[in-house]
Amino acid sequence: MIAWWRERGRDPTEKLIVLSDGMDIESIEDGARALRGEVNLSFGWGTNLTNDFRGCAPAGPVGQLKAISLVCKVVEADGKPAVKLSDNPNKALGSPEAIERYQRIFGANGMARHPVEV
Repeated sequence: MIAWWRERGRDPTEKLIVLSDGMDIESIEDGARALRGEVNLSFGWGTNLTNDFRGCAPAGPVGQLKAISLVCKVVEADGKPAVKLSDNPNKALGSPEAIERYQRIFGANGMARHPVEV
């Protein structure tokens, strides 16, 4: 993303990137170290902060308790449909045509499909 902005004459230090998807203290610190001074950063730390019940109860007939995913996504901005891309294409949100368009624009390197637990 940073390279894409620079190629188009934009200053990444005036932009905001939100890192999310299963964040924990270690991954937040890694992201902050890697991108410090390159771009403004924010972190989506929801499920593993507020709903992580792993290890709180002994395993029962259905296994251990798992974190409950309570993530809200933007679906529209200023009357225009929004698209959410992810390194896991199964998590992308928006119309299939819009998702495909943004993947062509920004690239799809490093993307790999993984099952999504809800």
